[in-house]
This record gives sequence, C-alpha cells and structure tokens, in this order.
Amino acid sequence: MSEEERTRLVQNIVGAMTPVESNDIKLRQIVHFYKADPELGQRVASSLGLSVPGGL
Repeated sequence: MSEEERTRLVQNIVGAMTPVESNDIKLRQIVHFYKADPELGQRVASSLGLSVPGGL
C-alpha cells in the first residue's frame, strides 16, 4: 500500500474504534494489528492515545 492508503486505513480503523469505551477491548485489537504489521499497530495505538502493550 502507498503511504496515503496506509494513512486512510489507520484513519478508518481509528474512526471505527473511537466509540468503543473499553480500553481493554481497544488494546486487544491493537495487539492483532501489531502482530500483522507492527507499524500499523503502533500508528493505530498512537492515534487512539494508547501504547502498544509490552511483551509482544
């Protein structure tokens, strides 16, 4: 994907996850994104104001 496409992907994911009230749920999903692509997981986490859980 181009950088523009990756940015749109992160924005779409963050938009879908923002209404979720539980940070635990958000963090579980971030772990899945991080395992698929560490940069994607990091960008989603940062955009949500969270950190990628340690020990991955």
